[in-house]
Amino acid sequence: MLAASGVTADGYAYLLSRGVPADRLDALIPLFDLRYDDQERRVVFPVREGGVDLGYTARAIDAKQRKRWLSHPVEGGHKVVIYEPDRVLAGGDTLFVVEGPFDALMVTAAMQPSNDSVATAFFGSLPTSEQLAYVTNAIPLYRMVYIMLDANVYGRCRRLAQDLAKATGAPNVGSIHIGGENRDPGATRFAELEALVAFASASWQTEIRWMWERRLVFGGVA
Repeated sequence: MLAASGVTADGYAYLLSRGVPADRLDALIPLFDLRYDDQERRVVFPVREGGVDLGYTARAIDAKQRKRWLSHPVEGGHKVVIYEPDRVLAGGDTLFVVEGPFDALMVTAAMQPSNDSVATAFFGSLPTSEQLAYVTNAIPLYRMVYIMLDANVYGRCRRLAQDLAKATGAPNVGSIHIGGENRDPGATRFAELEALVAFASASWQTEIRWMWERRLVFGGVA
């Protein structure tokens, strides 16, 4: 398991460098069972359901790695399950659906301790019917469900949220456009991600355009 010392220390330091406070990271490591491959220099995200290990996906901590992500046993990503399905189907306040496990980790880290929300991931921006079924089943378990894909596919993100809302007849499905300056949730400045998560966790809007809403939070300061 990932730790601040020993052979996994580089992985721990990498997550700290992305803005995660040490106390929150220490709580997230056992929650997500985060691990570290010291030979490949990758933070490892186990993929599980019902207590059964289905494989893993691993993120390189070095910027010059040709392949940022590796997956096992399915190269290219796990597409028959969402990330942390057991936590998702336990319900909560707001469900954030993002592209990758690292995004889900950062969104979870940005939640205040009293925030009973959950973040999951599609392992990409093109969910399969199996993955959409998980989200569909989760919709009644949450106050709001927000699809929050990377900034470069916001049109797809918005349509996906609209299609889910139409197919289920649920009024509590929406989309979040994180803004062009924020490439993806995991690359967003941590203080800003905290503000976005707090805003969405109190919102009933079915479309949040963060480049506009952030003005309400930061008083118009860019």
